[in-house]
Order: sequence, then structure tokens, then C-alpha cells
Amino acid sequence: VFDGIAHAFTCLSTGGYSPYDASIAHYGRSGYAHYVAIEYILIFGMVLGGTNFFVHFRILTGELHSLWDNLEMRLWGLILLGGTALVVLAHVQRGGGGAGGAEETFRTSLFQVVSIATTTGYATKDIAGPFFPGAAKQLFLILMLIGGCVGSTGGGVKVMRIGVLLKVVHRQIRRVVTGRRTVNLLLIDGERIELEEIRRIAGLFFAWVVLLAIGAAVTALLSTLGPMEAASGMFSALGNIGPCYIPVAQMTQLHPLVKLTYIIGMLAGRLEILPILMLFSRYTWR
Repeated sequence: VFDGIAHAFTCLSTGGYSPYDASIAHYGRSGYAHYVAIEYILIFGMVLGGTNFFVHFRILTGELHSLWDNLEMRLWGLILLGGTALVVLAHVQRGGGGAGGAEETFRTSLFQVVSIATTTGYATKDIAGPFFPGAAKQLFLILMLIGGCVGSTGGGVKVMRIGVLLKVVHRQIRRVVTGRRTVNLLLIDGERIELEEIRRIAGLFFAWVVLLAIGAAVTALLSTLGPMEAASGMFSALGNIGPCYIPVAQMTQLHPLVKLTYIIGMLAGRLEILPILMLFSRYTWR
């Protein structure tokens, strides 16, 4: 009962904490008869936590089409399913396999993609372990950056903002092809996105990338970690994920300045950066 309550709290809130050091892998390793069902139930719960809660409301009021009638949900589904397919493909291409065969490979890949994309941070396999080849590890960093949906408990830049930026790129390509005299409005789900909102999203995304670069550089300078490991620490901190490619034992030995950088990154990621940056602006204190 305690395990059920604890994981219910940390699943839907995408908090990711577990009573066990091995996280969700504990149930499989300890021989629980229904550990597979536990993993699938938690996958469903994590997806709920990473989905816009307004979509939950629409579904409860009978609007099932809200699962696909907007850009964010279509992109969200593509990220989860496409990410899982890429991890499975990378694992199979490397010649990997598991005791449970195809189902275990699919379940493990799906679980970790959903866990990272929703910024929950549960684990059934160590993301730095041999099950996930280099391509999967790179994909996990991208998922850490994107995060969950707007209006969810997930962290990251948010799926809707990524969708808007993709639309901006598409609009710029159309302007080059069709000429500047053509009117190309930026529409999301039939509604026009104002220029000020685009600037705000672009500014937030740029600040996110700059903080990632600073965190990775500080970690690399003050540790013996490789480039992937050094970058993953700040990706995880800023996205409020938890797991990264730095072993826990080595994390405790990191330079205090690196830990301080991660503390700032965790706060900035949860507050979406701009409030933290405002503290360092002289205009704020006037």
C-alpha cells in the first residue's frame, strides 16, 4: 500500500522519486509477479502527468477528439512513439536483446522514453548503461530539452513551444520560396500567434540553450567527465529530470561550483528561467 501511494504521488506529478534506490527496476529484480503490469501502469500515469491538464478536462467532458485535434497533442504523440521506435531500432541494430525478447525491448524503451520526455525520471534500466547505445543517449538529451506539454506537471521547454518554433522555421522557408509579398500568417490550431509571443518563446529557448552550454562547460572544466556526461548533468538539472549519465558515486564528488551550477539550473528550469535571470538584472533592483 505504501509503495502504491508513494508512486502515485511521484508519477502523476512527474516527480520521479521512489522508495527504492533501483527505482522501478526494483520490482523486476525482486521477482514481483506483476512487475510488467506495474511498469505499464506507471507508463500510463507518466503520460497523464506530462499531458496538458486541459486536455484531461476535455476528455472527461466527452471531447475525445482533444487527443488529436491540436498541434501539441499530435506532436506529443509523435515524440513518444517516434522516440520509442528510435530507441528500439538503435538497440536492435547494435545486436542487443533481452531475456524477454521483443516485448521486453519495447517495454524498456517505451518506459524510458516516456520517463525522460515527461521529466519524471523513473528507471527500469540505467540510461547510461549498455542497454541504450549512443544514438539512444543522444535522443534522451533531446527529450530532456523538450520536456512535457504546456499545462502539465512536466518540465523542459514544453512541446507547444517547440511546435511554435518549428512553425516559425516553416514560415521562414515559405517566405523565401514564395517571396516577401506573400502573406504567411503563423497559425496554431487556427489561431494567429502574435509576434510578441514568438519573441518571448524564442528568447526563452535561447536562454535555455545558453544555460545548457554554461552548465556543460563548467562541468567539463571542473571534472574528468567526457563531453556526453558533462552535458547530461545540466540537461537533467535544467529539465528537472533527475537521471543523467554521471554515476551517482561520481556525482557526490563533483566540484562545489558544479553542484551550485546544477542548483541554479534546477531552479531556473522549474521557474522557466526568466524569473531567475531577472534577479541578475540591475533593472529589477531599481
